[in-house]
Amino acid sequence: MQSFKRLAAPFALAATISLPAGEASACAFHTYLPERTVVDMLLETENVVLARPDSEDPFRFTAVAALEGTLEQAALPTLVDSTTRRKMSANPEDVVLFARDGGGYGPFVRLAYLDGPYREIVETIMERKEDWVMGDDLGRYQFFADLLSHSDPTIRALALRELDTAPYDLLRAVDLTVDTDAILRDLWQIYEAPYVPIRLLLLGLSDSDAARAEIRRGLETERLRPTAFRLGPLATALVELDGAEGIAELETLFLSEPGASAEAQELVVEALAIHAVSSTPEMRARIISALADFATLRPDRADAVARQFQIRYDFGMADALAELLESGTIRSAKVLIPVSTYVMMARQDQTMMTEFQ
Repeated sequence: MQSFKRLAAPFALAATISLPAGEASACAFHTYLPERTVVDMLLETENVVLARPDSEDPFRFTAVAALEGTLEQAALPTLVDSTTRRKMSANPEDVVLFARDGGGYGPFVRLAYLDGPYREIVETIMERKEDWVMGDDLGRYQFFADLLSHSDPTIRALALRELDTAPYDLLRAVDLTVDTDAILRDLWQIYEAPYVPIRLLLLGLSDSDAARAEIRRGLETERLRPTAFRLGPLATALVELDGAEGIAELETLFLSEPGASAEAQELVVEALAIHAVSSTPEMRARIISALADFATLRPDRADAVARQFQIRYDFGMADALAELLESGTIRSAKVLIPVSTYVMMARQDQTMMTEFQ
C-alpha cells in the first residue's frame, strides 16, 4: 500500500473538509420539510405554554397554561390571525402551542393549533420528554408509529413527520402496522407531497404485493426522468421488500446502465449504504459486492460510494476502493480526493481497533 499512501497523502485535508459526516435518516431523501419538528422544539426548550386570544384584546395571544416554565416568562408577540380567532371562538377549549426558541433563550414561536386530542398528545410528549432527551429514541419513534392510524389527519401528519426523522435502523425496529391502502390513496396527492419519502419507506416495510407494484412503477418513472426526485426512498423500499432480487434490479436499472445520471446512481448507492448498516451479513456482503462492481465499472463515480459510506462511518468498502486506487483507473482529482481519504480513514480506524484489542 506504499504507492497508495504516496498518492493519497496530498488530498487528505481537502477531502476531510469536503465530506460531511452524519447519521442516515428517513428524511435524507427530501428537501420539503423543515429540519426541526414540533417535537424537536419541545425537547430543546425550557418554556412551553398554551395560549388563547386575550379577553381584552382578541387580536393578541395570552398564555393560559404552562407545560414547562412559567406563565410570567411568556411574552407572545404573535398576533391572532382571523382564521384562528374565528376557530377558537367556536371552540373555547382549543389552544395554541407556543415554545421559546433557541433552547429557551430566544423568542416564543407558534408551533401548532391544538384541539382536545392533539393537546393530549402534546401533554404526553411533555411527560416523556426527559426519557426522550436522555436517549430513548426507540420509545419516541414507537409513540409516533402508534399514531399512524389515528382518525385525525393532523395527528397522522405529525406522526409521519416524526417518523421521517428516524434513522432507518430505528424505523425498521419500531412495531409498525402499515395501512398499505391508506398510503397508496394519499401517496401522490399534491398536498401530501412533503410526506412522499416516508410513505415510500413505510411501503417498503409493509411486505405487500400492492406496495411492490407501486415501488416498481415508481422506479420505472424515475428511470425515465432527467432528474431523480424519489429514487432514494424507492430504491430503499425495493431492497427492503425484495432483498437480493431488489439489489439485482437496481444494478440493472441504474448501476450498470450507461445512461444513468450521476445523481441517480448516487441515490441508489445511498439506499444500499443505508441497508448495509443494518442488514444481515449475507445481505451486507451482497451490497458490498454490488457496489464494488459499480466502482470498477464506473471509477469516475466511485466517489459516490466513498461519500455515502464515510457519512455512515462504515468502512466496508475500503478494500474494494483501495484496489481501485491502486489500479490507477481514477483520473479525476474530484473523485480521487474522497476515495483516497475514505480508504485512509478506514486504515486508521483499523489501526485504532487493533490497538484497543
